[in-house]
Amino acid sequence: MDVASIARQVGLSRQGVYTYLQMKQPPQRTRIHQPGGSNREPYEEYLIRRWNEGCRNAHLLYREIKAQGYTGSNTAVGRFIAPWRALKGQARKFKSIEPKPELMIHPDEGKKKRPPTALQVAHWIILKEEQRLDWQKAYLARLCQGDQEIAKTYELIQSFTTMLRERQEEQLNSWLKLVKEQAMAELQSFAQGLERDSEAVKAGLTLKWSQGPVEGHVHRLKLIKRQAYGRASFAHLRKRVLRCG
Repeated sequence: MDVASIARQVGLSRQGVYTYLQMKQPPQRTRIHQPGGSNREPYEEYLIRRWNEGCRNAHLLYREIKAQGYTGSNTAVGRFIAPWRALKGQARKFKSIEPKPELMIHPDEGKKKRPPTALQVAHWIILKEEQRLDWQKAYLARLCQGDQEIAKTYELIQSFTTMLRERQEEQLNSWLKLVKEQAMAELQSFAQGLERDSEAVKAGLTLKWSQGPVEGHVHRLKLIKRQAYGRASFAHLRKRVLRCG
């Protein structure tokens, strides 16, 4: 086959095909990065054990795990043990020392934990008490203790979610009044939106019916319509809708 035909069939440029044809042997496989993981993770337990044995030299630790198959960089090893140096006061010690209990590292100690996002905290707030994990309850308690505005917002949201779950329509007006007097601007804006659509809100708090099924069918119709990229006639869409239904 000619180069142009090969390029079309395998999906490469012609220059890429020329490059491969000039190779004496197949190229080495490219190592694929696995999202969410680290090639250092299998050796972290070993690094912790060597730290607890007194080794403080990141270059030595790197050479040891490299001999075991580690393919990462020396810098990654240094970053991994850096929090331990700060935690145990070992910032300037790079030689091996005598192991001491007070300098030992627990497997979970010294690891940096990413704080939860605002969206995650908001999700915890609207959960029922029994749905939250113990550490989530403790985190929310610390937030409320540290900021009175957050504490008040937490109380208002809890009363609102209780009102929704138990259909306490008679509590709506008093809740809106509290929000206007005490809440932060974002919650006041939410309350104003409820007032503008008060009839629908009260219907949702009192009636057993829901427009959820209707909204589901509307979403299905829009999805079928968009699959045709605006090129399908009404008759064609009607057939697809009836067939899917």
